[in-house]
Amino acid sequence: MNYNEALEYIHSIPKFIRPLGNAGLAGVLKHLGDPHKDLKFIHIAGTNGKGSTAAIISAILEAAGCKTGLFTSPFIEVFNERIQINRENIADGELVAYTERVKNASEETGCAVSEFAFITAMAFLYFKEKRCDIVVLETGMGGRLDATNIIESPLVSVITSISLDHMQYLGDTIEEIAAEKCGIIKPGGTVVTYPNEGVMDIIEKHAAQNGARLTKTKKAEPLKDGFIYRSKKYPLALKGEYQPQNAAVALETVSAMRSLGIKISEDAGMRSLKTARWPARFEFLKDNLVIDGGHNPDGIRALKRSLAADGRPVILVAAMMEDKSYAECAAELSECAEYFIATELDMPRCLKAERLLECSSVPGEAIAGPSEAVKKALSMAGGKKLVCVCGSLYLAGEIRSKFLS
Repeated sequence: MNYNEALEYIHSIPKFIRPLGNAGLAGVLKHLGDPHKDLKFIHIAGTNGKGSTAAIISAILEAAGCKTGLFTSPFIEVFNERIQINRENIADGELVAYTERVKNASEETGCAVSEFAFITAMAFLYFKEKRCDIVVLETGMGGRLDATNIIESPLVSVITSISLDHMQYLGDTIEEIAAEKCGIIKPGGTVVTYPNEGVMDIIEKHAAQNGARLTKTKKAEPLKDGFIYRSKKYPLALKGEYQPQNAAVALETVSAMRSLGIKISEDAGMRSLKTARWPARFEFLKDNLVIDGGHNPDGIRALKRSLAADGRPVILVAAMMEDKSYAECAAELSECAEYFIATELDMPRCLKAERLLECSSVPGEAIAGPSEAVKKALSMAGGKKLVCVCGSLYLAGEIRSKFLS
């Protein structure tokens, strides 16, 4: 099996296995020696902000001298991004080797697992054998039934911003979705949450039922190159009006780890906030080209605040998946743009550009090729307008690979 064959095999695994739950994954992991039981975790669930929060926490832990695993999804440019140690992607050859080992374990036990559960098993085995001190573990979609929730007792369970997304799997209301996310809270555990005002009562209820200690993050005040939190000023390399609040969640998580006896200096936190990176989240590829992976209404509203803070007239290039709230997102985006270029990706789930354009209320056009759409937008922008590429992490990744210089 070579690298391409490994990826082809992984992507051939069904997205979902019935019945739902982690019985199959438990069988595979047991055959592999239960690697997750020898690891310490920071477990992160939420609708928006999981990746950014995970990246900041992992950067702080690395700066504090911890060998830090990071498991996230989806990837932006290369699959290997999903499994990292100290911000270094798993190597191609190792990805092949771990794919073969988990494949053999699944076949030998007869335990069927979903694609995400398969990758989760690979990551656990890799992190254990590389002797990671701590693993920052991001859920795939929900929480309660997520493959990552097979872990027993994380150091800290983290709940980021909760909003409506994946309703076909997690529930029709934000209350139902919040309850699913809270499934990562474990008995006697430590929990840190984003200031989820609309569903804080649900988070409090789940924490209380589990006898878990709950820390509610307070509001962070954005500054030009940082933020103020609990009356203290912090630097922040990540751009976007929404990132200070994600950073505040990371700081509270680090504080919770200190209370558990993990030594993390203030200096490590400060240095990491200055250097932490997370691609495709209000990331500037050029002075007049920014990409953002926001793909649900709350994510788009957060993007709008960042664009408003920038202050320049905006030309949008957007693509969205059919199973997202594309009409609502397009309406929101129309409020901050003077021109809307709809595009599409070569993916079965992707909405056709013409259909997305119909949801916009500002002048625009449909250009099927993403690169051509961005080139047209840049030619229109000149030196005084900002081109924003948004609506899909897949779109952001494609543009990042072609336009980053």
